[in-house]
Amino acid sequence: MITNDRPPLLLFTPTGFSRSGWSATFGILGTILTLLGFIMTIAHPLSRAKPYIDSVFGEPCLLLGIVLLAAAVWLACTPQSQAFDEQYVRASLAPMGWIIFATGIVLLWCTLAIVRFDLIGSAPQHEPITGLLHGYPVENVFFAVVLYGPSAVGCLLFPAVVRGGGRASWLVLYWCWTVAGAAFLLFSAMNYYTHAGMLVNEVSDGTVLRW
Repeated sequence: MITNDRPPLLLFTPTGFSRSGWSATFGILGTILTLLGFIMTIAHPLSRAKPYIDSVFGEPCLLLGIVLLAAAVWLACTPQSQAFDEQYVRASLAPMGWIIFATGIVLLWCTLAIVRFDLIGSAPQHEPITGLLHGYPVENVFFAVVLYGPSAVGCLLFPAVVRGGGRASWLVLYWCWTVAGAAFLLFSAMNYYTHAGMLVNEVSDGTVLRW
């Protein structure tokens, strides 16, 4: 919308922009991320496994959820008669750009902490799929290089893209967020299988692990 350019690898052909559709989408995702991020931020449910991991996971999630809720409200409150021309969108996103940029700084330091202190570590040996790589820093590298790192770069570039920093910065932001977003989705979906299998393996006698 900002650059009037069709994103690469778009999974559908755009037939127009629906404010109500995107407002509902952002509202649903924002509500889920805000609630789960808030619970993780104040309750620290993962502290039994790793006392420090809730901050890296939950607090950026909470901030992103609030940003999505703000986007949903903005779309819902914008009059239907208001044209979504390029200059209007840039002017509307400019203030939010500083919050996204600050989020990028947070994610960058999270990335450095993951690398420096091996925050994620490796999956437990009795966890299906990822547990096969137990003892190797594959999951820790994956979080830093594929998830948090690209997300941070995209956030840091966001103000430049809003100001019209050129196609190169927009493409870097697009691919960083596309790769990180797809990886977050696939990895999170896989966890429904791996974590369920880990719980099953934990209650077994340990002689037969199911993968």
